Amino acid sequence: MSVEQGPPPLPGNWVTGIVTRTGEWTVGDIWVDRENRRYALLVGERHCNATGTMHGGAMATFLDGQAFVYQDPDGDDLHTPTVTLSVDYLSRAVPGDWLVADVALIKKTKTLLFTEAKAFVGTRIIARSSAIYRNYE
Repeated sequence: MSVEQGPPPLPGNWVTGIVTRTGEWTVGDIWVDRENRRYALLVGERHCNATGTMHGGAMATFLDGQAFVYQDPDGDDLHTPTVTLSVDYLSRAVPGDWLVADVALIKKTKTLLFTEAKAFVGTRIIARSSAIYRNYE
């Protein structure tokens, strides 16, 4: 699955971007709607475990992109190292699902960003998480 698939079939101002740059393994192409503070991924086979559902590690990596929707895309340094990430797995996602993370900024200090996210497929919640990121202002 790739950018050629087009944006999520949801209202919003979707643009492409990459949440992670973790070397050869990454969640891949994601779509970001900064106005609504959310981002999305079309789940593919490469994101799945032996049972054919999205692997927990892929889900955690996807949810580790929460700070991305609060960054200035034209800024010089878009790096926000993760201090802590907690994920609760609530349901499953399978290839062909559009996984959408809605992100809320809980608190912002000079040095830290505190966020929460809920990941959905349609109206079904798949996972929830909270994170703290290093903030460079």
